[in-house]
Amino acid sequence: MVMLDLGATPSPSGSGELLLADERSCRLVFVALGEPWARQVAMATFTGFSQVIFGYPNDEALPGHPLHDPTDGWEYGFYEVQGSPWPGRLAAENRVAFPDQTASGSQRHFLVVCHEDLVEVLSDDVTVELFDEPFEEVAMRALRLNMGAHG
Repeated sequence: MVMLDLGATPSPSGSGELLLADERSCRLVFVALGEPWARQVAMATFTGFSQVIFGYPNDEALPGHPLHDPTDGWEYGFYEVQGSPWPGRLAAENRVAFPDQTASGSQRHFLVVCHEDLVEVLSDDVTVELFDEPFEEVAMRALRLNMGAHG
């Protein structure tokens, strides 16, 4: 597991994360810990995503997660799980219906450790943008972007 520096970290005092996902788009809006100790709103965009898991465990229950390493505790932030079985598992499930189709194997397993939620996303990439706008405005921006993906 590798911690990623994407320019924003979910706030340890509660990042109020909001996940917007559909068959084409996946975005996570959250309160980020800024510098110096300022709170900004961030939007993570997961491109080419296949699947997302959102919610449990919260930060107190992280030691029960199967990927948690007790010798290396997780900080709030973004991680990449290297060598994850998740892409292979989805490819195997897909072969039941489409036996001649082969998966590219290029998707990456991302984790976002937040105060009250853990977010896991299987996607091609992730980028994060910071905004000096209220949370509600960034959430609406994310919704408009998701809806525009269907236009």
